Amino acid sequence: MSMKLLILGLLSECNRHPYEIRQTIKARNWHHAFKIKDGSLYYAVDQLRDEGLIEVAETIPVQGDNRPDKVIYRITEQGKTVLRKLIYNEMDQEFYPLHPMFMPLAFARHADNALMGSLIEKRLEACENTIEHLRGVLELKGGWLPRGSVRFIQGALRFSETEREWLQQLLDDARSGKLTDFGSGHDRK
Repeated sequence: MSMKLLILGLLSECNRHPYEIRQTIKARNWHHAFKIKDGSLYYAVDQLRDEGLIEVAETIPVQGDNRPDKVIYRITEQGKTVLRKLIYNEMDQEFYPLHPMFMPLAFARHADNALMGSLIEKRLEACENTIEHLRGVLELKGGWLPRGSVRFIQGALRFSETEREWLQQLLDDARSGKLTDFGSGHDRK
């Protein structure tokens, strides 16, 4: 995920302070798909400003001792050009699914089935919550969102549904004591 793409895209809609960018991401439920740390957001804003892709639209004085002014940014014409390039570049990227459990599973034979099972259960519960949330967003907002946004949410939902099925298989293996065993592992589809 390109932080620059995300920031430029949101600033192409309207001028915003970095905190407002973060709040917009949360309001749109994008934080479920894009893991963003505040420090990296502010760092990327600084980089975009230094590169001339965004500029200060307004500075609002903030009352109080030692409080920095609130800086509102806007996208520049050069930023709009780069935004389009970033869109096309991101869409042209190779995709390899990467799940945080992939690497540990490669070494599962060194772990305890019961403990791994409880961790899988925790992730499965979070996955179920994500699925429920995404379905709710589509039901509530799907009729008025731009088509691309609807497809984005549908894609995230399908990935989550597939993850749920896979996690259930992992949990079944952990509960049966097979997750840490050697063997073909091809007995399931």
